[in-house]
Amino acid sequence: MKITTLHINLYKSIKQPISFSALPVNILIGQNNCGKSNILYAIDYLFDVQGVSPILEYPGADIEVELVFTEEELDRWNLPSKTASLTIKDEKRKLAFSNQIVNYNGNWKDLLSVKIKHLNYDAFNDLEAVDKDWQSLQQHKEHFNKFKQHLKNHFPKISAKENALDIHYEHAGIKEGTRKATIDHLGSGFRRIFTTLLYIFHPDYHIVILDEPETHLHPVLVKKLLWAMQNAEGGGQIFFTTHSPLFINSVTLPQVLRVVKDSATTKAFGLPVKKQHYSYKRLIQELNADNVEMLFSDTTILVEGISDRILLRGLIDHFYQGNKDIKVVQTHGKGNIALYVDLLKIFHINYIILADRDIIKYQLDRVISHLGIKPKARKANDLIIELKEYNVFILPGGSIEKHYPKKYQRDDKKTLNALYAATAITKTEFNSKIMKPLKEIIDRL
Repeated sequence: MKITTLHINLYKSIKQPISFSALPVNILIGQNNCGKSNILYAIDYLFDVQGVSPILEYPGADIEVELVFTEEELDRWNLPSKTASLTIKDEKRKLAFSNQIVNYNGNWKDLLSVKIKHLNYDAFNDLEAVDKDWQSLQQHKEHFNKFKQHLKNHFPKISAKENALDIHYEHAGIKEGTRKATIDHLGSGFRRIFTTLLYIFHPDYHIVILDEPETHLHPVLVKKLLWAMQNAEGGGQIFFTTHSPLFINSVTLPQVLRVVKDSATTKAFGLPVKKQHYSYKRLIQELNADNVEMLFSDTTILVEGISDRILLRGLIDHFYQGNKDIKVVQTHGKGNIALYVDLLKIFHINYIILADRDIIKYQLDRVISHLGIKPKARKANDLIIELKEYNVFILPGGSIEKHYPKKYQRDDKKTLNALYAATAITKTEFNSKIMKPLKEIIDRL
């Protein structure tokens, strides 16, 4: 059983409809208290998962999932059809097959709700329940072998036997090299990896929900866990929240939902299923471990070169007084600015563009097209002024070197000069006429 689409409305902070297509792996990112977890708990609430569903009722909740079943499930469970929709509306849950609608309570709930495992804090620490599922996993040799292989990829020196979760040293079923070890001795990081992999590969659980799986994990283990999730062929469908950019790369970008909350409701944004005007191939070529952090930011500033990024980052650190999370991203040239604009617009991230004056001759028309604006000015200086209304700042002096004191530009390399200036510029210099174009950007934040 897998979820193919999910629709949520009037549940907790979600006051307006959220709908998205679900993939084998689904990654929810966003600031604290934006409603990421509410999307996960909406699944629990709809299926009425025992021990996880909130005690509070939400009478107005309107939640629906489209489900698809395997041929094996179709036969084993004697299902009316291979697809179905599960809904809750007006406090009534219904399961609708193509030719039959049934009340979800009773046998259907008993059948489907237990196929979902939500690994929240309590679940990770319920060793009795984990041990029960560990014992049952061993009855499914193919899945058990996949689990062992992935555990070995994370912890090459550790092997786990039947009594791996026994916390008594004399009965310990875990070995670290040649030495016995108990699961609590190996620490919370190992326990989280062990438990997460257990449920991803356990055939009794078809949908696995995780809250911030990176907790207590070294960055290397986060990357390995991501690899396990992406290569869990035959494993459960995964939904998880995260604050770690390590889960985001060119492969996982289509799996990402950026969740935000305004004064009215929680919203979610992801790449459109049908490719629009943006170049996905070019986009994935640009993504790296540093610039994916823009997806977690409140505002992203796009700059052309590394010296621009270094100096602007330093000015933000020293002179920005706000509480927004600001990311400065180097686009490696004005020709790539439009590409980044597309991505930021798709995920509804606020952005500011800083460009050298020569963009007016070479790439500005393309950037303006992607911004979807129609400036009226024709003369360069008038255009520079007008574009500020759209958060596009063009350096009137030509380049960033023209807009900070010469005394900091002692080296032949622009990057070293920017690095020096970023830590040395005084408040008086920052407020000077020469630095006004850069100060305007900081003030706009």
